[in-house]
Amino acid sequence: MSSAMAETPIPSELVPLVNLIFSEKGLLSQLYGMEYREQQHHYALDVCRWLQLEQPAVAMLEGETGIGKSLAYLLPLAVYLSLSGKRALISTYTVHLIHQLNDDKGIIKKMLDHLKLRPVVIANRLGRAQYISASRLLMLAEATEDPASKKQLLALHKKIRKQYGSHVYVKHWSENAAGFNLADTESGIALTEHCSQDDAHWYRADCEAASHADIVLTSHTCSMLYARGVSVFKGDPAADQKQPFDYLIADEADRMPEAAESILRLRSSPRRISSILQELYEEAGWKGTDTKKACQSLLGLQRVLDESGSLFADSNCILSRELPGHASLSYIKAIKEVMNYLKPMMANIPSSSEASADKVSAVKGFYQSLNNVLHDKKQANCIAWSPVNRQGTIAIDEPFAGLAFSKFVRGVSDNQPPLSVMLTSGTLGLSGKSGLARYTPMRSALGLKESDVKIWGHYAPKHYGEIRFILAGEVARPFNSEKSEVEGGQYNDAWLDYTSRMLTAAVDSGKTLCLCPSFNEVEELQHRLPERQDIGFHGRGTKLDNLIEQLQRGDIRAIVTPSAWEGVSIRRKNGGQLLKNIMVTRIPLQPPNAVTENTFAARYLESGRSKEDALKSLYGRVRDRALRKFQQGLIGRGIRANNDEITAWVADPRIGPDRQHRLAGVIPERFVDHYQNASLFSADGAVIQPEVTSQREVLAWL
Repeated sequence: MSSAMAETPIPSELVPLVNLIFSEKGLLSQLYGMEYREQQHHYALDVCRWLQLEQPAVAMLEGETGIGKSLAYLLPLAVYLSLSGKRALISTYTVHLIHQLNDDKGIIKKMLDHLKLRPVVIANRLGRAQYISASRLLMLAEATEDPASKKQLLALHKKIRKQYGSHVYVKHWSENAAGFNLADTESGIALTEHCSQDDAHWYRADCEAASHADIVLTSHTCSMLYARGVSVFKGDPAADQKQPFDYLIADEADRMPEAAESILRLRSSPRRISSILQELYEEAGWKGTDTKKACQSLLGLQRVLDESGSLFADSNCILSRELPGHASLSYIKAIKEVMNYLKPMMANIPSSSEASADKVSAVKGFYQSLNNVLHDKKQANCIAWSPVNRQGTIAIDEPFAGLAFSKFVRGVSDNQPPLSVMLTSGTLGLSGKSGLARYTPMRSALGLKESDVKIWGHYAPKHYGEIRFILAGEVARPFNSEKSEVEGGQYNDAWLDYTSRMLTAAVDSGKTLCLCPSFNEVEELQHRLPERQDIGFHGRGTKLDNLIEQLQRGDIRAIVTPSAWEGVSIRRKNGGQLLKNIMVTRIPLQPPNAVTENTFAARYLESGRSKEDALKSLYGRVRDRALRKFQQGLIGRGIRANNDEITAWVADPRIGPDRQHRLAGVIPERFVDHYQNASLFSADGAVIQPEVTSQREVLAWL
C-alpha cells in the first residue's frame, strides 16, 4: 500500500468508530465472521481522512480486488453522514455494481444500530429502463400461452403493483419468473418515458427519495448530466432537492471519461430522421403538410451531405468547418431550413404520446446537433460518409467531455456548490510509477489539477487468489498489421484457427469464460467450432444471464462473450468458485473512429500543437483503456475470493514479459512471478515451458 499523503488530522469521533468496525477483532468479524484485511482497514482510515478535509478536495484511492473496497468506503461514509447530517452521491459505471451496493444496506443498518447512531437513508437514482413496467408485464403475461409461465408473470405483476423491493427492477425480474427465457424480455417489459404516471410509480418514488436521501446511488451518466446542470435528482420537476450534496464517491472511476463522452456522441442521418417523422406524425398529432415539408427539407440536407462527399472522396470524415465556401453555405442554409420546420414539431410532442421513446429521442438529439452546428463554436462537428455508398451523416463526438467532471470540485451551480470527490477503482492507475504520478492520466482526463488531489493511495492484498498463466506461443498475429486492427481490417485466419485450438484446450480442462473484444470475433470462433455444443456463444441481442445460468446448471462448459469484461461475477449459486479458466482472445482495443480523431486533432491545433501530438495522445488513451479492460477481464473475472485458483489463457501473441505488450503495471504485483514464468501454448496445441531468454527491445504501443 502506498499511504495517503495528507496532513489533515483525522477527527477523534470518527476514527475510533471506524477502527471498531474494521480492526482485527472488530464488528465485521464479530457480527459477520469476516476475516481481518489490513489493506481494507488502511483504505477505510484514508476515507475518514478525506471526509474530514476542511475544504472540498479530491482523493484518489486505488483498491485492488480482494481488499473489500465497497464496505471500506460505505461504512465510514455512513457513520460520518449519520454524525454530520451531510449528503453523499455514489456514482458507478455499471448498474450491476449499484445493485451490489444495495445488497450492503443491511450491513450498514445493522452496524449503525449496533453503534447507536442515526440510520441513514439510501436511495437509487436509475434510468427508466432499469424498472419494470407493470402494464407491459401484464401484456406479456396475457400473450403467454404456457400456463406455468403465465401464472409466474401474473404473480410478479401483482407483487410489483403492491410492494417495493428489488423485484421492481428489470435486473431481478427473472428471479421472480424462473424458467421464462424469452431473449428480449427485459427490453419488452422495461419502463419507457411514455408509460403512464401510475405505471412509473416506483421510478418516481426512487426519484423523490433521491431528492432527500442521505446517500444516493446513481450511474456515471446521471452524475455527469448533473455536472452539466441537468436536474436529475428531483422526484417532481417542481420540487427542489432537500439540500446539495457534500460528497461524491465515484466507484469504477476509470470509466467516468467514457460515460461523459457517450452522452455527447451522436450519428444522425437526415434520411433516417425523415423516415422516423413519417412513422410518428399521426401519433404525435402533427399535421400531414407540416410533416411533409419537414421531410422534404431533411432530404434536401441529405443531398447536400451526399454531394459534399464527392469533394472528399479520399476521406470518410471531415470537420464541417473544413467545407469549401460554396458547400459550407449550402450546408448552413439546409440546416436552417430543417430547423425552421422541426422547431414547432418538437414543441408539440404530447407527453402522453405512445410513440417509441428511442425514435423521439433520435429526433430531439438530431435537432440539438443542428443547433450545435449553428451556435456552439467550441463543438467540433463533423460530417461522416459511409465508405461504400458515401451516405452522409452529421456526427458529433466530444472526446474531452470528461473534463466537465471538474465542475464537481469547482461548483456545479448556485444550488450545488463545490463538493469533495473520491475517485476509486481497482485500475485507477496503470503504470510502474508510484505516488500521485501513477494517477496523472486519470486526473488529467477528468480536468483535475494536481493541487486538487490531497489524498491518494494504492491498496493491494498481499495474498488473494492464485493464477497460472498460459500465453500464446510463436503464432500469427490477430491482424496482419497494427494499422489493420485500428482500421477494422480482416482477421488473420491462422490466428483464428490457433485461438480455436486454445479455446478447445481450455474448455476440455474445465469451465471457462472466454472474453472477446467484439461479437464479430465470437461469431468467427463459433464458425470454427460448430461441433462444440458444450460452448455457449453469446450472440447479438441475446442475454448473457441465460448463458450464465446454463453454465451454473452444467448444461454447458464455457461462455464466449464480449460482454463480461467487467461488472459480472460468475460463481456457483452458493457463491463458490465456478470457473477454472479465464481466456482472453486479444487485447480489447477499441480504435477511435475518424470523427474522434478529427475532433481530437482540431482541439490540439487550436492550442498550437500538432496533429501528430494529438494522435499520439489519443492512442495513448486508447491503449490505457484497453489495458484496464484487459486487467479487469483477465484478473477481475477470475479472482473473486481469497482461495480462488484460476488459469489465465491469452491467445494474443503480442502479450508477454519480453514482447510488444509487457503489461508492466497491469499484472498485480502478487502475480508478477507467475506471469514472468508463464507457460506457452504452441501452434500444435501443446502447453510448454519456454526457455529463459534475455529481454529484448520491444515496440512502443501503437
